[in-house]
Amino acid sequence: MARILLFNPTDSQGNAYTREGRCTQKADTWGTVWPPLSLATAAAMLQQDGHQISVIDFSAAVPQRKSLSETIQSIKPNFAIWPTGTETLSFDVRLAELIKENSSSTITAVFGTHVSALPGQALANPCIDAVIRREPEGIIRELCRSAPAKWAGIDGLSYRDPSDGQILSNPDAAFLEPETIPAPAWHFLNLNGYRLPLKNRKFLIIAPIRGCPYACNFCTAEIYYGRKPRYRPVENVIDEIAGGISRHGIRDYFIWADTFTVHREYVRNFCRMILDRKLSIAWTCNSRVDTLDEETLALMKKAGLWMISFGLESGSNGILEASGKRMTVEQSRQAVQMAHEMGIKTAGHFMFGLPGETAATMKETLDLALSLPLDIGQFYAATPFPGTKLFAQAGKQGWLKPDVVMSQSRAVMDLPELKSRDIDRCIRYAYRKFYLRPRIICGIGSMIDPRAQMKYFFSKRS
Repeated sequence: MARILLFNPTDSQGNAYTREGRCTQKADTWGTVWPPLSLATAAAMLQQDGHQISVIDFSAAVPQRKSLSETIQSIKPNFAIWPTGTETLSFDVRLAELIKENSSSTITAVFGTHVSALPGQALANPCIDAVIRREPEGIIRELCRSAPAKWAGIDGLSYRDPSDGQILSNPDAAFLEPETIPAPAWHFLNLNGYRLPLKNRKFLIIAPIRGCPYACNFCTAEIYYGRKPRYRPVENVIDEIAGGISRHGIRDYFIWADTFTVHREYVRNFCRMILDRKLSIAWTCNSRVDTLDEETLALMKKAGLWMISFGLESGSNGILEASGKRMTVEQSRQAVQMAHEMGIKTAGHFMFGLPGETAATMKETLDLALSLPLDIGQFYAATPFPGTKLFAQAGKQGWLKPDVVMSQSRAVMDLPELKSRDIDRCIRYAYRKFYLRPRIICGIGSMIDPRAQMKYFFSKRS
């Protein structure tokens, strides 16, 4: 039995971060931090093996009693494992030095899309012992079962050979069979630290599907979960929700799946089972615009869907085609309008600075955002994350600015017809134009739950 610490750090300035799958975002981007699904799922697997487990989220909105240094000194873990993000990679990796200073025998390992694509960057720090590539939970389990001398037999692991320091990478691991994925072990975490923006109610993440069959040139989803969708048994997913209600009193859920609505019958079965079991929940999800129909969306609303998020990206069909989105602007209009007419809140995600972008196409994107009946608008800079087609293209074309920290909140590429400063200026302008409208201001006000806000306020003061 090993002592294992799984943790999600802040950044170097103490800012809270979500690091989950393809997403690494500062808390103020979405107004919250997500519950760490990968860590909680890994904890569930490790628990099955009888290990002594600690799961700590230093980014959660509740104060931790001990710092990371104090935690390491107290636990003296055999393994310390944590997620990394492109934006925070330098700090994330340096945490290994702090861990080794406080417990030199602790084995350190990191995971995430960036280090999956470029494991050597993390292993360049001699205090990092291993990199867990792609889908992490099963590999974490095997790592914690094995002595370093046997790491050569762990697929999906990159590591430093303990005998000579050489960096080695084993073949990729097979993805987990969906029926073998356990429910996340949320009981290891203080769930008061995860609250919906505006509503301020506790929420959890549910992942019914892993894998995305699409190939958008900017997206890292394929790196983490692969291209082939894997569907967890619907009954297992519903049992997980029922457990969240009975064990933790949580009735708000974010359905975390890159392509939740691609398999319509799966979604319908999911909704029917929620209704059959009379689970009173409120949930949100992501969707492509070309995979929805009225019948399915109506059933989703009946089962508790209150908001749906669309990756709209651009108002230019040319940009959409060049980025591999395999959708059209007209499909975006139809999907958002359909959800709006059904009384479902909508969020649209837009990206400026994709290949081929010009001042004219950025205007098309902003015009689209302002013309749609959206309730929430998110505007990002196209970012060439390692492992994506955009990363390879940006490197080949020389678009990447030197010595820049990649972030979706600011542009890092100078395109042939647009400088990064032009893209940043457009993002700031888009946020002002979108949110400084009476309809949007009133709409956001209507989403605030004053009772939940007051309850949380007084609980913090007591």
